[in-house]
Amino acid sequence: MEGSVSLAKGAAAAPFYLAQGDELDVFEAAHKNGLPVLLKGPTGCGKTRFVAHMAAKLGRKLYTVACHDDLAAADLIGRYLLKGGETVWVDGPLTRAVREGAICYLDEVVEARKDVTVVLHPLTDDRRTLPIDRTGEELVAAPGFMLVASYNPGYQNILKTLKPSTRQRFISLEFDFPAPDLETEVVAEESGLDRDRVAALVRLAGKLRALKGQ
Repeated sequence: MEGSVSLAKGAAAAPFYLAQGDELDVFEAAHKNGLPVLLKGPTGCGKTRFVAHMAAKLGRKLYTVACHDDLAAADLIGRYLLKGGETVWVDGPLTRAVREGAICYLDEVVEARKDVTVVLHPLTDDRRTLPIDRTGEELVAAPGFMLVASYNPGYQNILKTLKPSTRQRFISLEFDFPAPDLETEVVAEESGLDRDRVAALVRLAGKLRALKGQ
């Protein structure tokens, strides 16, 4: 199953993230009220780092799933596997997050197969449940569970979009590349380079981004 997990233990362990607006407060309010969040923005603008930062800040375990064309609902929910000559049920990352009250982050959710969206619907409304047909369970999300998804609108095509019926279930946050002075501060912190050298790199990055499509 696709997925990675990191255990966040509090604000002290939070990965570095420099806010561009009120996204920290919005995310924290959504978590407090059990609301799912959708992050929209170009690749490399900080969406994944933002989620990792917030999971650490909130003291929640984080399950990250990189979505792709072959990702099916079973990869998220779980499946029966052979272990030691026996058939046992193994939870997927979404099921583990629901049971544990963790954060499940679906990166580039529009890349996943259509059956994934159907699974998410009961988790993104007031039911906050995850039906598992193969085991007959209907899990109620533990306190603290949060579903976060992201996608890059610039890479979408007519066959890969989020339906309005899905999109409207989420609190949306728009991301973009930071302003040059803010990005300089971020890169300097992450790289340890001096600001003059970083400023030149940020200017180059801005020019390269402007070439997209050429």
